[in-house]
Amino acid sequence: MKISRKTVTSLALCAAIGLTSVSALSGCKKTKKDSIVIMTEDVSGLFNPFYATTGADMSVTGLTQINMLSTDENAQPIAGDTEPTVVKDFEYKINESGDTVYTFVIKNGIKFSDGVPLTINDVFFNLYEYLDPVYTGSSTMYSTKIKGLANYRTQTNYATTEMSDQAQSDITNTANLMGEERLYELVDVFQTEGKTATGTSYSLSQSGMETAISEWYVSEGYKKAVSADDLTEDQYRAKLKEDYAFALKTFKEELQNDFKSARDAFDVTSDTSMYKEHAKLLESDVFKFYLYEGYITADHVNPETGLKEKNKIYKFDGNTEVSDVTEEQAINKVFNDKISTALNEVLSYWATAGTLQTRFSADAMTILLHENESTDGLAYPNISGIKSLGHTGDQTKVVINEKEYNVAREHNADGTPKNADEYDVLEITIDGTDPKAIFSFAFTVAPVHYYTADAQHPNGRTVDIANNKFGVEYADSSFQTNVIQSPEHVGVPVGAGAFKATDRDNSDNPTPSTFNNSNVIYYKANDGFLLGAPKAKKIRMQVVSSTNALDSLENGAIDYATPQFTPQNSRRLASMQNKGFGQLDAWQLGYGYIGINAGKVKNINLRKAIMAAMQTELAVQYYESGTAARIDWPMSMESWAYPWQDKVSRTSKQNGKSYTQWNNVESAKQKIQKYMNEAGVSEGDAQLKITFTIAGASITEHPTYAVFKQAAEILNDMGWNVEVKPDSQALTKLATGSLAVWAAAWGSSLDPDMYQVYHKNSTATSVYAWGYREIKADTTTYSEEWRIINELSAVIDEARSKIDQAERVPLYEKALGYVLDLAVEMPVYQRKNLYAYNTKTIKGLSSKVNPYTSPLEKIWELELA
Repeated sequence: MKISRKTVTSLALCAAIGLTSVSALSGCKKTKKDSIVIMTEDVSGLFNPFYATTGADMSVTGLTQINMLSTDENAQPIAGDTEPTVVKDFEYKINESGDTVYTFVIKNGIKFSDGVPLTINDVFFNLYEYLDPVYTGSSTMYSTKIKGLANYRTQTNYATTEMSDQAQSDITNTANLMGEERLYELVDVFQTEGKTATGTSYSLSQSGMETAISEWYVSEGYKKAVSADDLTEDQYRAKLKEDYAFALKTFKEELQNDFKSARDAFDVTSDTSMYKEHAKLLESDVFKFYLYEGYITADHVNPETGLKEKNKIYKFDGNTEVSDVTEEQAINKVFNDKISTALNEVLSYWATAGTLQTRFSADAMTILLHENESTDGLAYPNISGIKSLGHTGDQTKVVINEKEYNVAREHNADGTPKNADEYDVLEITIDGTDPKAIFSFAFTVAPVHYYTADAQHPNGRTVDIANNKFGVEYADSSFQTNVIQSPEHVGVPVGAGAFKATDRDNSDNPTPSTFNNSNVIYYKANDGFLLGAPKAKKIRMQVVSSTNALDSLENGAIDYATPQFTPQNSRRLASMQNKGFGQLDAWQLGYGYIGINAGKVKNINLRKAIMAAMQTELAVQYYESGTAARIDWPMSMESWAYPWQDKVSRTSKQNGKSYTQWNNVESAKQKIQKYMNEAGVSEGDAQLKITFTIAGASITEHPTYAVFKQAAEILNDMGWNVEVKPDSQALTKLATGSLAVWAAAWGSSLDPDMYQVYHKNSTATSVYAWGYREIKADTTTYSEEWRIINELSAVIDEARSKIDQAERVPLYEKALGYVLDLAVEMPVYQRKNLYAYNTKTIKGLSSKVNPYTSPLEKIWELELA
């Protein structure tokens, strides 16, 4: 979970991805400028503080939110009346039992942008949402050893922390298996009822599948996965029909996103591209979509010699006459073909399968956890280590940093303290010490009245702290899916930040489609912001491609851009300085990497072979000299825990893994052949058919494209079948474990804690990308991986128990070595962020930028020049 220095996360790229074309802004006509326009990368539309996944979506949401705590220029947690924080004052101390007690004084007078007061009720709602056992967002606050948390999450009593951790892990693994059984019930129906006379293919239309479900006797595994109650056969069949409808809807959405991705999926510009001489054909979006989905295929056979030349295309096979085919017709063709002849493949290998698996596993988790619920309700109705001192006990005063505060004992109907000189005080107690905990407690505070509202609760769920009501329906996947992640709550964020969502008409009640409309995202000032009304009355975010960033900045379409730090952009910006354009730069607290999903590439030696084909230096060459560096470890060089040989000269220690080191093509081929031999595969093996995915809309506007392109050529020369494709929804698909090999970048957290991304008990969706779900479901097949993960998790736990950084550094080096041993993540580059802006249109940007800050850190001080 990332914590921003101020109210918004940095708008620097979290994934170095290509972006969609710039749309014309209605405000770019020759009228008086009334909005500051900020560039953003392509968004996924998941503008929810609990579930936003991509850096762009987090930034869109971040403008509307404030956190419990902020950080200073050295990334240390801070709070206070002059800070954009919910907390007025805080401290943490170790008590006589050796546990750490965190005390937070909550400010009075904060209001959300809709005028509703922000109170400790909202703080508790957010805590219980992040700590709910079926929450699957990016926060891993649940990994903090809060007193009573394990009892609450499992509704059981365990004598030791190790026992409770194992219990939670067992429940998660069982839920994943139940979700898999539910998913494969649809596969069984299709394969049983749709098998053709040859026995090797399938044919079953949508109506045929629906009829088959109506007559299907569901398995015992399916029954257990969908309900704890005994339902009738017809009720189970109705559930299965709902699952089928959800699968079709998800698959149609996947194809619609594929169509967008296909637009920029083929390199027709570089001289070495095999598509360049076919650029005319590739002007058609439908042609590109059919090529992307395999309905049109490239023929590499030289008609004169009869030999296959993998890096040259002589013609295209398939129906290449697409001039009269519309986007909708093309998508529907692929949709209808696949669901009637290859639904089993869609539900096994496509991203749709990952989405369904995640949803079904969450539903199964709900069933399992409620088995422990007593007839009188929850056995553990609250988390004992989280207290509001004014709602429990009899404490009337606290002393924080030698200052005394009166504890609010009486409250108004809206949850605010009745007396102005009294404050609500949050106390959190954890077992022992945990250097990461304070950053976990810096969470965003979103409004309970908004994010829990639905038809039955138009004003939101009730929070009554003294009576264990926190606005969250315990372990309820339906609540998470249909309430917290309802279309409105995903599409329009609400918070107490400097700005609030609006639309082009400046309304107070935008819809998702008017807040984010035609690649423009609309905000207006929150005049009730706790630090005073923002100076800029309107802000827009504009989706702009990195290729067009400086063009858009120079022609006035945007005022602030984050272009890639390429040599061309560096020269261009230098030439723009005399026209009033400025620039800033700072090393990024993050890094670029190549990921490999062990659930898709099951053999560890094949994963090492793929890594051996990667010359990561090619990604560094994409950037201006001195603004990027190759890295040896899967951690940002800006982290204090990065393993240095010599920090002054920025020289890494060698990681000791030969498959991550590049010498030359011949050496790479020797390594690849060695690993292929150890995996027991040879040319043409089905395991060697793999897609390399660029996380972004454009295949060429990415630093790792050159790495992937060369690696694909090397591997294909050795009998592999590798395709390189871009995907604008790649980061969303990673959250369901749907990609095999991909290139993206992490936005690192301030503390180097590795729990969220690598620990065996992490329930964050990031571990799905590595294949943890498949590994934990079959520890026999994955015995080596499971051994490594257990040892890795033990080191992560040990590092969390140390306060002294000097003690933690060698532990993280050891843990990073285990990550490399898994062969699921290959470190690629560390880069600088580049910020460019128009000094003639905006002022108020922060000029002191570093890895922890951005020019927009005090966005409420931004104003039109």
